[in-house]
Formats: sequence, structure tokens, C-alpha cells
Amino acid sequence: MTKRHILCIGAHPDDNEISIGGTAALFRQRGDEVHFVSVTNGDKGHFYQEYIKHPTFLAERRLKEAQQGARAIGATYETLGVHDGEVYVDKATTEAVVRCIRRFGEAGKGPDLVLFNRPQDYHRDHRYTSQLVLDATYMLTVPMMCSDTPHLDRMPVFAYWYDDFSEVTPFRADVVIPIDSVLDKKTEMVCAHASQVFEWLPYNAGTLDKVPPKSDPTARFAMIKEALGKRGKWRHEHTREMLEKQGNAEGVECAEAFQICQYGRVPSAEELRELFPI
Repeated sequence: MTKRHILCIGAHPDDNEISIGGTAALFRQRGDEVHFVSVTNGDKGHFYQEYIKHPTFLAERRLKEAQQGARAIGATYETLGVHDGEVYVDKATTEAVVRCIRRFGEAGKGPDLVLFNRPQDYHRDHRYTSQLVLDATYMLTVPMMCSDTPHLDRMPVFAYWYDDFSEVTPFRADVVIPIDSVLDKKTEMVCAHASQVFEWLPYNAGTLDKVPPKSDPTARFAMIKEALGKRGKWRHEHTREMLEKQGNAEGVECAEAFQICQYGRVPSAEELRELFPI
């Protein structure tokens, strides 16, 4: 079986697990190499006074959480170290993304597949991270761009993960992956980001009082699994037509969906089925 190299690029340390953790787990089960990248170090996503005074403490904690989440499926992780909330499309960060993509995978080939969010998004860090990846695509094959890192001889496939934003154009499901069999594993990965899913995000949403105590990890796991299950079921319902077209809709409750980006290599229908764990 061919081992593929799957690169997942998010703006924040928990973006990959929450958005595509199930598919990433299936890639790893298939024997593929999976690498998570966060453009930021996540040093602003909290409300504790110690983190407000010392953002590096939060960055250090989130690094450990991200490494733990990746380890849950045998993936690897790195951050480009940009401060949270300060992602901009500039020369330095664009070149960092070019080098990052070129380094992963076989020399000259790079990753087989790069997964990231669409540029239509509520969060500026997300939008600009997407734009950075899009701006990097063509430059990956240009020898004199970031010449200290060998250029690629071929273009990887780039694919957006699912979102429900329709401000510019709605998401188009080109491939849908059932994740029921790995929902527990995805939950484990997401739970590793405790500073976010049990602290910052509930605080930001005004639901902190509904989070089970740290002394009850079983209840915490159940809370996150229920939330991810609802998210996955909703996505499945909105992409059912593609699942039926793929021929794997029977018995599916949860799914993750992807849209092929035209800026990279556009695979044939046959290659698409081989590339993704359908």
C-alpha cells in the first residue's frame, strides 16, 4: 500500500483536530504520515490573569496540548510561532509557509495532500492563514523562491475543510469521509486541548458553568464527544448527496467534508477516491 504524506495547516493549535481530526485518524490507520501545523502559537486564547500577564505561559501550555493531541493518532506537530491574533499576509510569513510545505514529504515531491480552511471565515487568523497557503501554492515549484529549501517538482493536491459560510461562495462537498468509527479518537484529540475546550471557548461562549469539573474526565470526554457528534451529524446531513454518490452513505451518522482547491493539482475522480480514505 502506498504511504501518503498529509499536511494539515490551521491558524491555531486546535484547528486541525476540531475540523478534520476524524479524517486525520483514518489517514493514520491507513499508514499515511500526518503532520499538523499551526501558524500561530495560540498565546491569546484565554482569560486567566497569569496568561494575560505572561502570554508565553499559555503558548507553552498549548504547545504541549497540541503535541499530545497529535500523538493520540501518531501524527506530528509544529507551530510557525506567529502570535495569536497577529496573522498577516506578509513576505516573512508567506515564505515560512512555503518552506513548511516543501519540507514535509519526499524531497522534491512534498506532501501528497494539504488540508486547510477556506478564506471565507469569521476569524481573521483563519482567513489570512488560508490566504497564506493559497499564495504559497504556485511558489512551491519556483526554484528561486526560498532557494534555501528545495522546490517541488510537482504540485500537491490542496483541499479545504468544511465550513458553512456563504458570504462569498458556499462550500462545495467534493469528497465526504464518514468518521463514526474514529469519533472516540477524534474526541481524545480534541480533549487534549483542555485550555480551549474546557476553559477558553466555554468562557467566550458564556457556558463555563456547564463544563464538568477536571476531577471528572469521563463527563468531560462525554461532553466533547456529544458536541463533535452533533457537528459531524449536521455536516453529514448537509453533504448526504455526495455520500450517496460515493456509495458509502449507509449507516453514517458523522462525517467530515472537503472541497478541492483549484490552486493546486486537481485530481481525477479515481485519484480522489485513492487519495482520501473513502
